[in-house]
Amino acid sequence: MAYENTGAKKIYLASPFFCEEEIERVAFMEKVLREQGFDVFSPREHQFDQYELFSKEWREVVYLNDMKHLMEADMVVAIYDGEGEGSDQGTIFEVGAGIVAGKFVIVFTEKHDGINLMLTDSCHAFLKGRQEALDYDWKNLPTNYWHGGVR
Repeated sequence: MAYENTGAKKIYLASPFFCEEEIERVAFMEKVLREQGFDVFSPREHQFDQYELFSKEWREVVYLNDMKHLMEADMVVAIYDGEGEGSDQGTIFEVGAGIVAGKFVIVFTEKHDGINLMLTDSCHAFLKGRQEALDYDWKNLPTNYWHGGVR
């Protein structure tokens, strides 16, 4: 799939944030992206504490707010923690929604044990590890296809 650099400014940061390791990883990417001058929407920062966690009202508000920001974003950056137990269904859904909406999708991963072909063949770039995320040319958004195991 060919992409045209639109000078993206708004980023939707799709990620799991259910344990300390995941929270630390998403905080790292929030910092990297904001230091590049992007307006970052990170769902973990918008949890609507006025509603009971996982209640019907909370789920509706979170879903609608997240999808609104995803659709308004110029691109999606997703943190992918691997297949199986490390895989977050919400993050994968958000990647698919971004792809269908025609957005750049860049995947950051620190666990490179193999990625499903639906991700490897649809995303614009893959960043393996923190140094690649720091060194990536966020201004020009070059393609960086997946090189590794495919499941």
